[in-house]
Amino acid sequence: MDVTLYESGTSRSARCRWTLLEAGIPFKSVARPNLARSDEVRALQPLGKLPVAVIDGKALFESAAICSYIADHAPDVDLIAAPGSWGRGQHDQWTSFVLTEMEAWLWNTAVNKFVLPPEQRIDAGFAQNAMLFGRAASALNEVLLRQNYLVEDRFTVTDIVAGWTVNWGRRQGLIDGLSGLQAYLERLFQRPHCTFAKD
Repeated sequence: MDVTLYESGTSRSARCRWTLLEAGIPFKSVARPNLARSDEVRALQPLGKLPVAVIDGKALFESAAICSYIADHAPDVDLIAAPGSWGRGQHDQWTSFVLTEMEAWLWNTAVNKFVLPPEQRIDAGFAQNAMLFGRAASALNEVLLRQNYLVEDRFTVTDIVAGWTVNWGRRQGLIDGLSGLQAYLERLFQRPHCTFAKD
C-alpha cells in the first residue's frame, strides 16, 4: 500500500497513525500549521477536515473508516475481527457507540469553546454534554470491568478508535471514578505504538 496521511498531532488523526504503526505499513506524513481547511485538504475532504489518508492514489476520510480499512489490509497483524464474524459486528457496534454516544458530546463542547468564532458559540449545553458523555462512559466502564478489550477480549483497532475518545474524556476530567476505563487506558498507554496524548 502507498499511504499518505494528512494529520495533526494528537487529534483524531492519532488513531490513524497508531493503526498504521501497529500494522507495520510505512506511510508519508503531511502535517503543518494551517493544513486543515486548506485548499489541498479540501480537494480530498469536502469540509477540509483532518485526517485524510490517500491510499494508492485515492482519498479516504473519517478516522474510524481509515483505521478499519488499514486493519483489513494488514491480515498478518490481525488488528480487526474478520468480515462477517460476530467480532466484526461488535467492532461496528462499539465504534458507532463511541462516536455517537460519547464523542459527539465532547465535540459539541469543543466546537462551542474554541472551534467556532466567538460570536457563533453557545455555552448553554456544556453541563448536558458532560452528563450525556458520562452516561455512555459509565455503560462502557461496566463492560471493561469484565474484560480487558472490547472485541474478542484482545487488542484490536476497535480499541484504538474507542480508546482515543475515552482518553479525550479523561483529559476533560469526565472519567474520574470509572476504574474500568482508567485501567483500560493504562493498558493502551503501555503499548509501544500508542499515539494518545497523556497530559
